[in-house]
Amino acid sequence: MDRKKAIALSFSVPVAWGFSYPLMKIGMDSMNATSIVALRCIIAFVACLLLFHKRAFRINRDLMVRAAIIGAIMATELTCMCLGSSLTSASTAGFLQSLTVVIVPFANAALLRRAPERKVLVGTAIVTCGMLLLSGADFTSLNPGALIMLLSAFIYASHIIVAKRFVEDVDPLALGVWQLGFGGLFSGIAACAFGGFMLPSTPSEIVVVVALALICSAYGFITQTLVQPHVPAETTGFAFSLEPVCSAVFSFFLVGEVLSPIAFFGAALILTGVMVATVELPRLRAHGQARMAGAPEHVS
Repeated sequence: MDRKKAIALSFSVPVAWGFSYPLMKIGMDSMNATSIVALRCIIAFVACLLLFHKRAFRINRDLMVRAAIIGAIMATELTCMCLGSSLTSASTAGFLQSLTVVIVPFANAALLRRAPERKVLVGTAIVTCGMLLLSGADFTSLNPGALIMLLSAFIYASHIIVAKRFVEDVDPLALGVWQLGFGGLFSGIAACAFGGFMLPSTPSEIVVVVALALICSAYGFITQTLVQPHVPAETTGFAFSLEPVCSAVFSFFLVGEVLSPIAFFGAALILTGVMVATVELPRLRAHGQARMAGAPEHVS
């Protein structure tokens, strides 16, 4: 794939994911979270299976066990996202979910028993200030939806860490496809056990479920998988940090949400902190490589 095309496509992924927050909020007005997640995963699974059937059916017991584990984690995370989006503003949900990219480096640092990078520490400090403003300068004022979104961010971080370890010895595409299948299965069981499995009964419900499945899950997953080998890591991090911005834009147009000035500033700080923690500037990276190699610094 051409690199320019891959980079352009990589920036379409956060647009697709940002679209999910107002859609989940709309869907939760008349459906329960587990039913939405089950239908979203099942439809996305079928779509991916049709597109990638040759690789998806190259399975073994080890791959299926791994897919079941990360599928369960994914289903839990998506359910929390649905609940959180219904109990707080969709735009706030998007900004809080983006904290995953700050949580992951800290979790990895703890597992590897090493200090986090300086940029992660700085980014976390900025994010904390942003959360303080987003909550109205009082963390105790965070509503249940915001707290659930924080939990979702931690669960998603664990999903990223576990999936990264699981993907090393199996086909990542097949693992991702079957992850969706197991996510749909587990969510469907949960829906039947706790709230009753609900099918969309109105045109708006059908549009929400199909859009979540095909645009936010299937397209986002397929595109991210295809462009990942052709896109620099710092570009991926920057693209991911745009997801909450997209969620705020879509929330304004779809559900009429507008952040207060102080909350808007807090959201901007969260976005800034996420970018600081994830984006590596080429010049700084070259400077670091030069120092490690013992080469003289080059100032332009």
